[in-house]
Amino acid sequence: MAVLVQKKDLLEAVQKAFPVIPSKSSLQILSNFKLSYSNSVFEVAATDADHSLRVIIGAQGSGVFDVTVNARKIFEIVRELPEGGVTLDLDGTVLLMESEKGFSCKIAGAGSEDFPGFPEIGSGAEFDIHASTFHEMVRKSGFAVSRDESRAALCGILWEVAPDRTGMVATDGHRLGSSFIDTPFPVIESISKIISQKGVSTLVRITDPKNQDDVVRVVLGEKYVSFSTSSFNMVSRLVEGQYPDYTKVIPRNNPKIIAADRLSLLEAVRRVSVLSSNKNHLVRLIFKPSVMDAVVMNRDIGGEAKESVNIQYDGDEHTVGFNGMYFTDILDIIKTKNVRLEMNTQISACLVFPVYEDEKDKKSEDLFLIMPLRIMDEV
Repeated sequence: MAVLVQKKDLLEAVQKAFPVIPSKSSLQILSNFKLSYSNSVFEVAATDADHSLRVIIGAQGSGVFDVTVNARKIFEIVRELPEGGVTLDLDGTVLLMESEKGFSCKIAGAGSEDFPGFPEIGSGAEFDIHASTFHEMVRKSGFAVSRDESRAALCGILWEVAPDRTGMVATDGHRLGSSFIDTPFPVIESISKIISQKGVSTLVRITDPKNQDDVVRVVLGEKYVSFSTSSFNMVSRLVEGQYPDYTKVIPRNNPKIIAADRLSLLEAVRRVSVLSSNKNHLVRLIFKPSVMDAVVMNRDIGGEAKESVNIQYDGDEHTVGFNGMYFTDILDIIKTKNVRLEMNTQISACLVFPVYEDEKDKKSEDLFLIMPLRIMDEV
């Protein structure tokens, strides 16, 4: 029954699976990894009942191996093991670990009969997506996921899949991020599902966007979504509820259009924000022909700051207030040299777009939105 695995492979597996383990749970079994072996395949499984992950690594052994063991202790032990082979064996439900370098230990485990099985996805849309594409859509939308659990739908990312297009959107009511790409998908009709933040972040963490061959198989069912490759399988419960019609908050009439160097704008707002209020991080942006002033006044600490940035704008003077942290988050996410801002009034949403010097460099259609803050005479 002994199984031989390499420490680096085992460590990679438990590192991927451990964040799925819930920090608190009334079910003791959810604090365990399920370790199993069959036909030269060793699996490390973890679940919090809503998200289940199974990581697969190569191993050598005979027979069948199956036990559940405290995940934190396994993770801590494997992390400290010396490099090389590790032999795993069972004495009833006691896990025996022995490194080829001389370390050995025993950990009391439990049977796997009470460990939750993977949910059945049932019928659903099936398609492949490159990890790099998934990462980019999440990066440009996930920052705006709401933390307000009273609005459950906004605590996830809306994933829209159509026969010729896919994209993700997230908003917390104060800001919005969206990214869409035009590419064919083997679906008959458009699908909209809300993916949980934990499900999305887990997939981002265990896939490599730099590996162009890293392709993920997706099955979008009614209640669950499955992500799988040759090295893992993850099933995540979809967020229930109707996602608000985000298109209604995107203003269409925006006569005030500003073009600016992204880094200059980012650095100016970031610098003056140091003196902004901790309550709302208010920064005034005053747009005048060819120049923008970023201004902060903070009565609580008796501080004020101002920095001017050259811009392209030829309209009337326009003053608007933003949460400086939210604004710089968006500018950080955008990677183009220049950005375009579109606005109307002091109380209407501001749209932020990346500006491409060559349209051939445009791989996706990205839109960011930030709601203004009320400007008081004194902050």
